[in-house]
Amino acid sequence: MNIRHVSKGWRTERGAGRPPLGFCVNGACGARWTRLLLMRTQDNHRWQATKMLVELLLFAVLVFLLWKTFRKPPGLPPGRWGLPLVGYIPWTSKSFEEQVMDLHEQYGDVFLWRMGTQLMMFLKDYKLVKEAYSRFDFIDRPNWETFKTFEETPHGVATSNGLLWHNNRRFTLRQLRDLGMGKSSMVGAVQHQGLKLRETIAEKAGTPGMIPHQLHVTVLNVIWHMVASRQFDAEDKMLQEFLKLMEDFVLISNRLAIKDFLPWLENIMPDFLFKRLIKYHGTKDLKDKFIRYFTDEIEEHKATLDPDNPRDLIDSYLLEMEDKKDDPETTCSEWDLIFLMFDMFFAGSETTVNTFTWLCCYLAAHPQVQRKMHTEIDEVLPNGALPTLAEKPRMPYTEAVINEVMRVCSLVNFGLQHMAASDTQLGGYTIPKGAVVSATVTSIHYDCRYWDRPKEFKPERWLDKNGKFFIPKEGFLPFGLGKRVCVGESLARMELFILTTMVFQSFSIAPPPGKSVNLTPDLSGFFFRKAMPNEFVFTAREQ
Repeated sequence: MNIRHVSKGWRTERGAGRPPLGFCVNGACGARWTRLLLMRTQDNHRWQATKMLVELLLFAVLVFLLWKTFRKPPGLPPGRWGLPLVGYIPWTSKSFEEQVMDLHEQYGDVFLWRMGTQLMMFLKDYKLVKEAYSRFDFIDRPNWETFKTFEETPHGVATSNGLLWHNNRRFTLRQLRDLGMGKSSMVGAVQHQGLKLRETIAEKAGTPGMIPHQLHVTVLNVIWHMVASRQFDAEDKMLQEFLKLMEDFVLISNRLAIKDFLPWLENIMPDFLFKRLIKYHGTKDLKDKFIRYFTDEIEEHKATLDPDNPRDLIDSYLLEMEDKKDDPETTCSEWDLIFLMFDMFFAGSETTVNTFTWLCCYLAAHPQVQRKMHTEIDEVLPNGALPTLAEKPRMPYTEAVINEVMRVCSLVNFGLQHMAASDTQLGGYTIPKGAVVSATVTSIHYDCRYWDRPKEFKPERWLDKNGKFFIPKEGFLPFGLGKRVCVGESLARMELFILTTMVFQSFSIAPPPGKSVNLTPDLSGFFFRKAMPNEFVFTAREQ
């Protein structure tokens, strides 16, 4: 081979990637370079293939993780799963209760709704609710800030758990039995407040107006009598401040639900901004004011305590503390007493006031029912005699009216929530630990399986063929069910019976001329189905 020819060839083909002349002898370098180039090309293809395989694998892992995150675990009830962290967010103008009703129509007696990070289960069937609330699996309350109000552990009886709840419930039931529930002192206190309410109504008789503010004073004074042996006039500055505190606390504490359902916001927002969002300082300020009120009462009781003659719940609790100070299982403390008082006022006043307001609405809207009740009251309590619990068995229709009002108004529309303490089964579904369970009380109270023509206001459904009052065994749960049934049920029933009888012994009620009663519930709140604002005319009856 001519070397110059080869060299010239290399110069003309240098750009093609051939090796320099010194490496090319008798053409052997061409084959070798071709093999090297081929091997490099194959290596490049293998690298590209490997890279693509890794990318596909990573994409598959990502898809799997997203699927696992978005996928509803097997075995759970049907319902709305939504997105991680935020859950299912409906885009609708309907109220929360209306949405729950719609979901029951779609999914049946049991469905779930993931709200933020909370897994909520809603039960529509009475038997299923009774089963759940009778089991220790569902005895606890959720660990919500709404229930704790910035306490490490919830106190009192309504929202506490474990031994603390057990001890407080046992104590409260005993005190309600010993201090009230038919005792002459308690009945006398309710009668006294009923007379005050009648006097206030008489002052405005014949004039259209709202249910008088004295109703709140009446109910609060009954609780003050039982808790602290105190009574207040409506004009009392302390009582007015206390009522304002209660109203403000109910409104502002709703913001705590943000912390319960979207807890991760606290980790990504500046502390001052998150506290502003949940109205931390406003809620804490109101809570501290309540604590000061109750602390003053406790200190006053400690200074005047007679161990041989306990006057009220505070006295009895202080004696319980002393009696059990060496008991290793005691949970008694002054701090716990404060929150027990807190429970008594909130649970005992709001429910009774709103139920009586609903009763006025339904009687004004159904004059024929009102006339029958008037007739019964006049027969059993002639000449204006004051009612006691002794007359209750002889007034079945009045009892029927009160219970029918509790059914149709379904005041506490979802009850107080329960929580699954561990993974368990209910209604054929898996209920995971931490899931929150609510009874859809309104749906149960309007369930055709338990009530004939449930949308009708019909007190007669509570009377047997002999005209005697009876409570159906199923389908009715205004005070809850199971192990955490309301401890104040007997007190609430006594108050409603005596106040209803006393007021309508002296007055009839009707809407203003030319107007009708609005029986549509106010569904703007989460915990209560309050009555819409209505004006009434109370008219004095001739005795």
